[in-house]
Amino acid sequence: MNIRPARFSSDLDAIVGLNREYLTWATGRLLEEFQQVMPVPDDAEAAGQLGKFNGPDAALLVIEHEDELIGMGGLRTLTPGVVEVKRMYVRPEYQGQRVGSALFDALLGTAVDDLGATTLRLDSCRFMAAAQRLYERRGFVERNPYEGTEIPGDLQKYWRFYERAAAGR
Repeated sequence: MNIRPARFSSDLDAIVGLNREYLTWATGRLLEEFQQVMPVPDDAEAAGQLGKFNGPDAALLVIEHEDELIGMGGLRTLTPGVVEVKRMYVRPEYQGQRVGSALFDALLGTAVDDLGATTLRLDSCRFMAAAQRLYERRGFVERNPYEGTEIPGDLQKYWRFYERAAAGR
């Protein structure tokens, strides 16, 4: 398995597919757990949304296995020095094999080394317990919702928000 920066010119269809898988799963669980509906964007809208991870203040890493993308994770700068982890997803058949841990560690390194992060933030829906254990093992602590989060105010009660200083990764 290889973790590398996404190549938007050649990876876009696969990235949009991973995003669709992730959002379909997450919105299904949100409905099941909390009876809350969030629409899944169509592929054209998703491609536009993923574009925010393609620029000097952002990054999108992918996991490649046997010429197939099996996971992704994004970074976006909220304010200078404050970088948010978003869209972290590994296909279910690869979960439980430390693939997500490797991706998360690569994202943290990229946030510091390439984006100049001094503070790292992320959000996680309350049903994502395995992901939250990973974040907490990496030193993230729960905090109140932060400025710039994509989570609508009426849904924030179903999310957990995390932060960590970038030093000591």
